[in-house]
Amino acid sequence: MADEQIAALNQITAMIDEKATLYKNSLRSMPPARAAAEKQLILKLIDDGLSLARSIKPAPFSLIQDLEQLTRELSRLG
Repeated sequence: MADEQIAALNQITAMIDEKATLYKNSLRSMPPARAAAEKQLILKLIDDGLSLARSIKPAPFSLIQDLEQLTRELSRLG
């Protein structure tokens, strides 16, 4: 079970990284509606990742901190 959770968390983390990087690089050229939708999607993925990370024992604290920091960064953007 833990191996499956870790694999799923790795996939979610990869998606977050990809989408957040694209969002940050393209934000200025995106229409406002698209930027808002992309941001909401990334924040939802982060919430899912945080929930999953917190359910894993032992919890990956550095990843949790990184995701929380990314949430704060995205909240300030756009």
